[in-house]
Amino acid sequence: MPVWWFLAAAALWPLLSATFNLPDTAGVRHTSAEVRRSKAAVFAFIATDCPISKAYAPELARLHAEYAPRGVAFLAVHSDPAVSAPEVRRHVREFGYPFPTLLDPKQTLARALGVKVTLEVAVVSPEGRLLYRGRVDDRYVDFGKTRPAAHRQDLRAALEQILAGKPVTEPETRALGCAIPFELTPRPAEVTFTRDIAPILFRNCAGCHRPGEVAPFPLLTYQDAARRASLITRVTASRYMPPWLPAAGYGHFQGERRLTEAEIQRIRRWAEAGAPEGNPRDLPPPPEFPQGWRMGKPDLVLRMPKPFAVSADGPDRYECFVVPMGLNADRYVQAAEFRAGDRTLVHHALFLLDRSGLARRRGEQYPCFGTPGFLPSGALGGWTPGSSPIHMPAGISIPVRRGTDLVFQIHYHPIGKPGLDQSELALYFTAQPPQKHVVDIALVSRAIDIPAGDASYKVRDHFTTPVDVEAIGIIPHAHYICKDMKGWAVLPDGRKVWLIWIRDWDFNWQDQYHYAAPIRFPAGTRFEMEFTYDNSTANVRNPNHPPKRVRWGPDSTDEMAGLHIQVVPVHNADLPELGQALWGKIMRSVGGGFYRRPEAYSDKRF
Repeated sequence: MPVWWFLAAAALWPLLSATFNLPDTAGVRHTSAEVRRSKAAVFAFIATDCPISKAYAPELARLHAEYAPRGVAFLAVHSDPAVSAPEVRRHVREFGYPFPTLLDPKQTLARALGVKVTLEVAVVSPEGRLLYRGRVDDRYVDFGKTRPAAHRQDLRAALEQILAGKPVTEPETRALGCAIPFELTPRPAEVTFTRDIAPILFRNCAGCHRPGEVAPFPLLTYQDAARRASLITRVTASRYMPPWLPAAGYGHFQGERRLTEAEIQRIRRWAEAGAPEGNPRDLPPPPEFPQGWRMGKPDLVLRMPKPFAVSADGPDRYECFVVPMGLNADRYVQAAEFRAGDRTLVHHALFLLDRSGLARRRGEQYPCFGTPGFLPSGALGGWTPGSSPIHMPAGISIPVRRGTDLVFQIHYHPIGKPGLDQSELALYFTAQPPQKHVVDIALVSRAIDIPAGDASYKVRDHFTTPVDVEAIGIIPHAHYICKDMKGWAVLPDGRKVWLIWIRDWDFNWQDQYHYAAPIRFPAGTRFEMEFTYDNSTANVRNPNHPPKRVRWGPDSTDEMAGLHIQVVPVHNADLPELGQALWGKIMRSVGGGFYRRPEAYSDKRF
């Protein structure tokens, strides 16, 4: 390599420690001599409990297969002293790392290379000079801001330049990940874990952050929380955690997972003070969670027909699974509880009813992004991590006719290693037919034709109810490039009542929201919605790079607009009138083309 290249590299950072001598998970010792024998060495800092670190395991394996034959050494580094060697060994085996993983509980390599998060990589020269530090690629922009596919392959570009004897054009990039738990030095502070932080975590986080649940690590003890204090601070300040999309003050819902600004600031002050523990006597009792089905023995348990295999990486999967219910008589569902077979894989699930047999004709399992491929005859709700069992309001049950099939529509999220899921749904019946009926007021638009680059494309819809109704819930739906959703009602006297406002829509966290108390609306109320889409390069969730024209459709690169308001007529006798008004709205919106396939609409806007 030319002399100027070494001079340029030397100006970046000091030498790596003259020597290192660390064991790997197999007990083999590795030293700086390996670096000297290579053309370059990649140190990949991993963690057993970090989702971003796990997600990159397959990509690191691919990079190793490509660059190791060209003289690049690869070494993973585990720097968390709280995780035992057997745990790391098991993790390495499960995620299939094809190169050694060094055990560095004293964090000497992380400190020497200036690495702060997992996953972060550092590339050093044979002399130990740091040539590149940062991310593998730009897939993860921020917590909750993930590109469907990477636009830049930063590590790959750096290795190509190094092997060509050129300086790295961008020697440092910002890696997003879980903070490496460097030793804290707590100091006296007014905010402590036992008195101030534990109640927040127990109330808002422990439902998912506990053993056996979907979250990657528990938050039940001081040790759990203290070593992740900086990460907790960051994800709560950005409101990525707890996951909750509706904005405060625009509808009040059951089970809101939203921290107050005071709670967020309390967490920040605690972390800045070095995460002091406080007086153990101040610690509240940890939350208790029931074992088995939360509502007791079910009347019927419906299970996916066979396990579904999820690959280690690649795009998220949206699959439908058809389960015959085997009912020989009509039944009424009062409650339901979902149990994911593997909660690390299942992102969310919807439960749909099919009396037509159309889903069954497609097979036991088929892909179904956006729409399930049939017109459901009903629905039993949905599940997202941390949600409670579904229980219908008083007087309401869901009729299920004999011969009906249940269809699970499940969103799977690859986690860096292959997995299997076989989820199930428990049903609880009541002998009482419904005294009230839930009606779906669907505010929708198929008039979606978004030019490439348009950052503020809007669609709207409205419906005026002819009868008195009570709103009990709301379900928003769009795909990747929607960014803002608004729903409101205008009363006959002109007053405005907010139904929901999601300022930063994220398809990965779609949910069904139930109002804390029914909201009564008189006849003559006009329900309105407005969805805004960002089809520009600035939208990191845009699946097209560069942006392309996007139209209405069920595919992942298409878009949709739906705000489904779940209402109950105040007077049962008004049900036919409401149904007729809604059917008329549907027929007017489709212009007589209700039964045509979406592609038959061509460029028409309707």
